[in-house]
Amino acid sequence: MKIYVTSRFKGADKESVEALCQAVGAAGLEDFSFIRDIENYKKVFTDPKELWQRSKEEIKKCDAVLVDVSDSPSGGRVIEVGIAYGLGIPVYVAVKKGLAYKEIYDGVSKAVIEYEELNDITDALKNLTG
Repeated sequence: MKIYVTSRFKGADKESVEALCQAVGAAGLEDFSFIRDIENYKKVFTDPKELWQRSKEEIKKCDAVLVDVSDSPSGGRVIEVGIAYGLGIPVYVAVKKGLAYKEIYDGVSKAVIEYEELNDITDALKNLTG
């Protein structure tokens, strides 16, 4: 099973992206990160339509989308979740325990994973996809 891991673009640090991807991999799943695997942590697309078309193509190749909403995303991750939901691809929402998040995600997610540490995400993904 291949999981599309959404992450912050602006100010994204490799360590946080890799940690989330490793949580997916530790669950025995294949991870894919657009910012890492397509953009190599750099702005590659100058045309937003081209960016979202490519993102949509990559989401279609995946079995689910994982989005961490602990920092209240309002940009690209919201669009990626919408694309996945529109395509009928399951969306898993991760949020740090105790943090409030926008309830709009409840309407499009297959499951909300509350976590204290990233291995909590791993365990939840094993249960949800196994």
